[in-house]
Amino acid sequence: MVGLFQARLIAIGARFVAVAMTALAAVRHRINPPTTSRRSRKNRPHIFEEDLTACQGIDAVEKVFRGDPRWFFRKRYEPDIGVDAQAEILNAGNPTGRFIALQIRFGQSWFKTRDGDYIFHGESKHLEYWSKHSLPVCVVIVTRETGLVLWRRVEEQLCQSTGTGWAIIIPATNVLDASARLSFDEAISSDPEPLIRSAFALDRALMEEMQDQTTFFVWDEWLNQNLSFRNLRIYIGEDEEQELVATIDYHLRAPSLHEIMTKLFPWATYSYAEPISEYSGVVAVHILDVELRPAAHAYLEAESFFEAGYPENDEPFPPEPEDFVTEKEEQEFWRNRRGSRDPHNREG
Repeated sequence: MVGLFQARLIAIGARFVAVAMTALAAVRHRINPPTTSRRSRKNRPHIFEEDLTACQGIDAVEKVFRGDPRWFFRKRYEPDIGVDAQAEILNAGNPTGRFIALQIRFGQSWFKTRDGDYIFHGESKHLEYWSKHSLPVCVVIVTRETGLVLWRRVEEQLCQSTGTGWAIIIPATNVLDASARLSFDEAISSDPEPLIRSAFALDRALMEEMQDQTTFFVWDEWLNQNLSFRNLRIYIGEDEEQELVATIDYHLRAPSLHEIMTKLFPWATYSYAEPISEYSGVVAVHILDVELRPAAHAYLEAESFFEAGYPENDEPFPPEPEDFVTEKEEQEFWRNRRGSRDPHNREG
């Protein structure tokens, strides 16, 4: 009797383990699908020497931001004109939705020194684009010899025309460190309206890819790290067609994930695609089903309309008044009138 009871327990336990392993595999498949996706292979750029040099500069600047003032640093993966990364001002690790755009240059070939300061030379198309950018834009230079990281906000009144482009002086005292925070704080608005506008502009490429596509955001929550949310992965598509399109190394603190989603992605609505999965009491995995808000669809449509230029619709004709008489009707009227005055016309 005892043996049968034990056998039943073993069978039940085996079935439970099998079900649990199947569910775990499904979650892991969604969280960590095959890395050799068609999109990543198709769009993987060729890496040249200048790209590696640019990466050195970006890595040096990222190290500064992640150290002190401990802001979030996000590289640009989609094409942009002269913007290599964004930095977000964090408030004790909490997201604020306040970003600055960064143009990063590494190596002496990009700038010259004069009286101890540095002169950065740029192209006219960059200055025109930056002046209309939704975010404040800062030029950051990294010297090859000393590794010194300097910065200056790009403003038209500070730039001088060189005939073929423009130049701006970057003082040697403008070292990118924690002391720069006050200047960045003053440059970035705290009002919700411009912050939401900038979030829409920053994520336009992602929103365009998400249109009419199933999209999942996957967050890791480190339970023993003061509510630390990290490692956002974004998947687009379903089942075999699902692809990892972005991995963003966030390290954020907030009372809830909802606050982060609202601050960083105000253009999105979301629901939970699966129950929260917890591993070893250390990491909780949040899998969100994310969609564009109606306002996001309207934004994309409006931006496409603006970029297309003035519309070329056919000119409409105004409606005719109710008592309007055509030329043919008028001729017929006078013809009939002349006929009625003919003395040989006995009718009438």
